[in-house]
Amino acid sequence: MLTRNISVTAAAEQYYNPELVKLIDENGTKPELALQHMGLTDNDMIIVANTLRGNKVVKKNSRQILTSASTLSSNEKEEWTCERCTLLNNVSTNICEACSLSRPLSRLNITNCDTPASTEWGCEQCTLLNKASVTICDACAASRPSPPPSFNVSVFETKDQSQSDDDESNHAQDKPSTLLTLNLGENGIDDSGGEHLGDALGNNKSLITLNLRNNRIGDIGLQHLAAGLRNNKKLTTLDLESNRIHDEGIQDLANALRSNQTLRILNLGGNGITSTGAQYLAAALETNKVTLRTLKLNGNGIQMKGAHYLAAALKNNNTLLELDLAANHIEDEGIKPLSYALRNNHTLVTLTLEVTQITDDGVRYLADGLCYNKGLQELNLVYNTITKDGAEHLSNALTHNNTLFTLNLSHTGLGDDGMRALADGLERSKSLATLHMEYNTIKTEGAKALTGVLRKNNTLTTLNIASNDIGADGTEHIADALKKNKTLTTLNLSGNQIGDSGAQQLSDVLKKNNTLTTLNLAACKIEDSGVEYLANALQNNRILATLNLSSNKFKEDGAKHLANALRNNEVMSPSL
Repeated sequence: MLTRNISVTAAAEQYYNPELVKLIDENGTKPELALQHMGLTDNDMIIVANTLRGNKVVKKNSRQILTSASTLSSNEKEEWTCERCTLLNNVSTNICEACSLSRPLSRLNITNCDTPASTEWGCEQCTLLNKASVTICDACAASRPSPPPSFNVSVFETKDQSQSDDDESNHAQDKPSTLLTLNLGENGIDDSGGEHLGDALGNNKSLITLNLRNNRIGDIGLQHLAAGLRNNKKLTTLDLESNRIHDEGIQDLANALRSNQTLRILNLGGNGITSTGAQYLAAALETNKVTLRTLKLNGNGIQMKGAHYLAAALKNNNTLLELDLAANHIEDEGIKPLSYALRNNHTLVTLTLEVTQITDDGVRYLADGLCYNKGLQELNLVYNTITKDGAEHLSNALTHNNTLFTLNLSHTGLGDDGMRALADGLERSKSLATLHMEYNTIKTEGAKALTGVLRKNNTLTTLNIASNDIGADGTEHIADALKKNKTLTTLNLSGNQIGDSGAQQLSDVLKKNNTLTTLNLAACKIEDSGVEYLANALQNNRILATLNLSSNKFKEDGAKHLANALRNNEVMSPSL
């Protein structure tokens, strides 16, 4: 038995992760522990889990092997620490209760392994009791079994560190856990690892943020994490993006959310959640006892029916601030119930509907809801299909809505017609501060429509029209409006072919505009002469702080012009 235990212990040593133990030990009482991208597995989670429990990590170089069987027997009065997971085990067991590792040689319970008496011995084959003086069984000729081994090995330690290590560990154990953030993203953690972590979460009293994104945790692992959440009273952020979670696991999690009173941010993006899973989560949200503020469900398989469930919950929920449904199959019919929810819900601040197969009809539903909504501040419609009709509905909503702060319409195919249709609402908006319009094939006419916005709107501070088809003529329209604009602080024109002529128009703006602090002209086909125009304007401009001219075509002469301008301008930070 003893030999087998030693063998098991030796085999288990291959799971010992000295690098992980060292990192945990060196982290000490720091509030954040970063263990991402380390290839950690379920076995490693035993070590991490015990760290969360507050158990001290036993250093491998400080363990001792004692000198005799009698000394070993005396250790039965003490608890023993597992070498793999650091769990403090009961004296009565020789197998770790957490990870099933055999008890170390120095702590084995061997009270029955006394030196054999010099009397008769029993044959192991035929059970005959033989005289002590014979070594061969009189009945079957079997050899006398070897006596149990006696122990006479020296205590070994690494230098004189054993005592100091123990003192340091004991001192640390006396202190409450200070770990606030644990990052385990991008590892190889499976369900077993989730079980270890879930068990630890139930007892942990300090951790606030747990990042488990990009692992292999499935429904079983989530079940254990959910069980931990029921008892946990500290964790506020749980990131489970890109694991292997499906509806069954979500059911357990949703049930746990009903009793958990601390979790604020839950990221479930990139899993296999369908409308059924959305139903479980919606039922939890509808109770209004859930403390969630942010729920990310992007990149799942939620369809129209799931949107109905979530919308029903939003009508009565007054805690959720952010809902991310990007990259789900919501479609126009799924947007309809969400728009009704927006009429009644005035708590939701951010709604992300990127890549959800929305067309003009869906935009119409949303716009109707926005006309009555008094809480939403950010709406993301990136990578949907919006034409002139949809833009007109949004324009009407912007006229009536007084809370929307950020609108992202990038990659929607608006074009010049859509831009013109949207412009009227933008001019009248009393709240919109940030507008993203990247990759919308906006040309000169669309840029011209923006001039009215820049002249009349008094709230817009950030305009992103990067990667469109705005040339020198379109830039001229924008530049004319900027000369009188008193609110815009950030303009992104990168990826438009404005050339040197457009740069010249903007240089005139820099001489007169007193609000623009950030100008992005990357990849705008600006050459040396265009840079010279801009550099001359910068000589006296003390407002612009950031100018991005990367990926353009100017050479040494252009660089010299900029260098000369920077000698006289101590405010600006160029990006080349």
